[in-house]
Amino acid sequence: MKILSVDDNPQNRAVLEKALSKQYEITSSDGSEPILALMETHQPQVVLMDIMLGTDYTGYDLVKEIRANSAYNNCEIIFISALTSSEDKLNAYGSGGDDYIAKPVDFQELREKLRRVELRQSERDGLKDMYEMASNTAFTSMQQASELGELVTFFTDNLEVTDLEILFGNIKQYYANAGVKCCVEFRVANEYYQYPKETISDLEREILELGRSAKRIVPFGSNLLFNSHACSMLVKGIHFNDDEVIGRLRDNFAILLTIVDSRIDFIEEQIEKRSIRQKAINSLKNQLTDDFSTIKSLCLSQDEQISKLVNDLSQAVQLKIITLGLDEEQESELMGLVDETKEVVAETLGLSFVLEDKLKSITERLKAVE
Repeated sequence: MKILSVDDNPQNRAVLEKALSKQYEITSSDGSEPILALMETHQPQVVLMDIMLGTDYTGYDLVKEIRANSAYNNCEIIFISALTSSEDKLNAYGSGGDDYIAKPVDFQELREKLRRVELRQSERDGLKDMYEMASNTAFTSMQQASELGELVTFFTDNLEVTDLEILFGNIKQYYANAGVKCCVEFRVANEYYQYPKETISDLEREILELGRSAKRIVPFGSNLLFNSHACSMLVKGIHFNDDEVIGRLRDNFAILLTIVDSRIDFIEEQIEKRSIRQKAINSLKNQLTDDFSTIKSLCLSQDEQISKLVNDLSQAVQLKIITLGLDEEQESELMGLVDETKEVVAETLGLSFVLEDKLKSITERLKAVE
């Protein structure tokens, strides 16, 4: 413990130094030097202050100067004086003193007071350490809560994302908030997508490709490579001096990789579902096209058969008219019936052409379905 002794009597200073120097680091002054300069130079934990210094200033004045400077709030001041009245002691206490010893000094009493000062200093230091530890813990907890909050935000913001470009943009922003940069490779449906597309270097591409078969976390220099079955993320420029911070960020980045994995798995499922749906649509298109072709062929065949039957009927009627001996009126009536039949058949054939056009239109529309 450092002690500053202020006394205008050199004999008193010498006695104090001899009595205390083996146990403490003691510096003496006659009070003529500026007290704050002495405090700044020696940084004492205890000041032993005489009251009557033989100058324009008293010990009270010097102590008031010390107490006016908050840098020395924890420095304890013990007055040592031949002035022993209650008024003197009250003045000493009022000026900022912590204790008082009358001259001639009882060194056993002084050592006991210094021992108590050491004990209080130790308690204060312990409390200070506890406060700093609590403050650091609280700050770390708040920092962790903030970082976890960012992970939760990333998760919720990407619940509906199915576009890899957008997903990378959100990953990039997350890392930017953490003060680092990144490049990413997504592995989706046996295809590889590397970002940022325009600025990724050949070396970064190679590193991401190595991630396809590397362990989950690969550190090298100020970089970390995080890998999974669906994604590799190269995190660049982790320039932090605090190992605890680096460890925490490493854990957070690993959690981010897990979140991205789940997103990629979802996107892959959607791609697979779309593929299955497209195959089903294509199969249906082909089946309907074949069915419509069959219907068209049947309609054409039926039209040909009907036309042939009507023509045969017309010819047969005309031949029979000659042998039946019908008069002109009967012959005209019978041929009228034949003509009406032809008209009905023609209308029916016209409907077949309409049906054919509709089938053709449906077939073209099916071909356009994706």
